[in-house]
Amino acid sequence: MHVKLRWLKNAASGCLIMLLSGCSFISDPVSLMTTPDLPADKATLMGAVISSINGSGTEKGDIIRPRSDSDPSSIRIEDLNNDGIMEAVVFYKTPNEEVQIHGMILQQQGNSWVKKLDFDGEGTVLESFDLIDITNDGKLDIVAGFSRGERELQNGMAVYTFTGDSLRKILPLPYTHFEVTDLNGDRVDELTVVSLQKYELSSITTYQYDSTIEDFQELTKLDLGQNIESYYNIVSGKVAEDREGIILDTSIVSNASTSKMIVMEDGELVDVLKEDAAYKELPVISQDINGDGILEIGLLQEPSGWEGARFDEIPFLSTYYQWDGETLLASSQKGLNFVTQRYEDMDDRFFLNFPPEWHNLITIDPESDKDKYLKFILQDSGKTVAEVKFFSTAEWEQAKQEWKLLVKDEEQVIGYKGDLKLTKNERKTNSNEVAPIERKGK
Repeated sequence: MHVKLRWLKNAASGCLIMLLSGCSFISDPVSLMTTPDLPADKATLMGAVISSINGSGTEKGDIIRPRSDSDPSSIRIEDLNNDGIMEAVVFYKTPNEEVQIHGMILQQQGNSWVKKLDFDGEGTVLESFDLIDITNDGKLDIVAGFSRGERELQNGMAVYTFTGDSLRKILPLPYTHFEVTDLNGDRVDELTVVSLQKYELSSITTYQYDSTIEDFQELTKLDLGQNIESYYNIVSGKVAEDREGIILDTSIVSNASTSKMIVMEDGELVDVLKEDAAYKELPVISQDINGDGILEIGLLQEPSGWEGARFDEIPFLSTYYQWDGETLLASSQKGLNFVTQRYEDMDDRFFLNFPPEWHNLITIDPESDKDKYLKFILQDSGKTVAEVKFFSTAEWEQAKQEWKLLVKDEEQVIGYKGDLKLTKNERKTNSNEVAPIERKGK
């Protein structure tokens, strides 16, 4: 499960999982509610929510949704404490008050909804909001992350447990990102928290709830070093067959980055990748690239013929590798198995996936310009197999009979020619095949 950076579980498609900026206020909260079939309709619940926030006076607050979650819902409806009565959980903001973020729980009573309680949040932005059983007692907890909207500052998270009459706040922690995981394979969820202070310290810590003390206990902690600028993508899930893990795509200097793959070995968190094994000159998003349910790390490869070219001119190829699940201190030479290769536009406008028979045989003509024209050729035969060209809107009118439309905006059109079938940017989730060309934008 992903909580915001998630950036999810398929971070990349999300990913592309970069942190969003700003806090979005919903314009139609009724349409954004997700509910099971309930006798009370959505409008009734929304009316109860708005009335509870503002009372009979002037407008006091606005319903908000988390800015870092893939779930667009602002109101979540569940039976929190397994008593057969549905609860609705919503967060709202009162910008003119000292405490700006608040949560509220309403309870269904017949065909109406009645407020049970309010509780205070932290900061000025609701970063994430999930209803999950993180205390492992069969009842749902509220797990929320807050911030002050500034990326350089630590965020704050908390877990709230609802008894039916009251709410208990446990595990208030500073955090940069957190994931709900089962890294030790005991089939009991843990909370794994990443903390970062830029270029000073970074760590990852796993906590598990202990019902005997009614609190979370730290299971293990790993120091991640001092050279970290930021995490631009964090994903959790299977990192090998029957192995759960977390991948941290990490900015270290300028645009340079690396990836850390964290698993649990004998109760301790370890990074299974050799130092610099996942180094790349530019960010590459780790993701389940082939839809087999296992996450891969991405590396960059300089295409043949570009030796000696200026770094900012090189149209790098992206290669993806999967951990073998056994090798510690793995590298691309040992313990990481090649999965696929593709070209990724660095402005995230399109991807060009190469079929297996082209892997490690494809290059880009050295006369190409990654922002004007790209010619993909097979090294063994010299055959041109794909072309991508950038047109002005006026130029496109003359060229569109010969080129397929890849991406279009108000100022530019990207066209395509080649042996690959053009498809929309629809990620494959249940197949080992990937679309030859994926596009973003209109």
